[in-house]
Amino acid sequence: MIFLTADERPYKKGNFILSHGVKYLPTAPSTTYIVFMSKITEKMIKEWIDVVAYRLVFVVDKLPKLSKEIKERIIIDNSLSKGDDGVNRAINSIFKYGDRQYVYELLKSTKTPLPLALAWLKANDNSGVQKWRRMAEVMFTLPTTYSYAILAFCVKGTGKNPTYPKKKDMPTKLPEDYPFRESDIYGLQLLDNNVDARNELRTIQPEQTLITKRKEPSVSWL
Repeated sequence: MIFLTADERPYKKGNFILSHGVKYLPTAPSTTYIVFMSKITEKMIKEWIDVVAYRLVFVVDKLPKLSKEIKERIIIDNSLSKGDDGVNRAINSIFKYGDRQYVYELLKSTKTPLPLALAWLKANDNSGVQKWRRMAEVMFTLPTTYSYAILAFCVKGTGKNPTYPKKKDMPTKLPEDYPFRESDIYGLQLLDNNVDARNELRTIQPEQTLITKRKEPSVSWL
């Protein structure tokens, strides 16, 4: 039986063999052959459909055009449902797969948005700044394929699923009479921990409502 899927993980059970392209005859009994393909056609499926002894799983990012006859003879995984553009798979491939040429072709074929890819890269790769310098040099001046090449060949695949990027923390809402610049994010902490800062604020801004208006005694070195 031939399967088409965008997610190979459910098929990694029992005996299975991974490859990029069909490198082994899928004739061993009770063995699942998982084959990563950047593109597959109905003609290719017809060539293998009567050869498979157990399971041949083609991992693709997009469902090809298939006749009704072929659809009835194979199994199409839900991960290839209509509307899935394969971008998530391309993002995962940056960090998972050792075949970096395959990663590069997948990024190109899915036209993965660079801001999205870089958000994932920031959350999952801390191997150095060199790739970021290269990215800064090409991202806004050269075709997108150069950026894809950096993502593919300057990042090492670990075989593991990446960590989802964290959402940015919401900025702290500052009081209307905040006495510092908005960029002075530690101003409130300074007031909480330094009596001299509080007394100075009472002197220069007596109408403020952040702290009490009564000055506090402070201890200074003679």
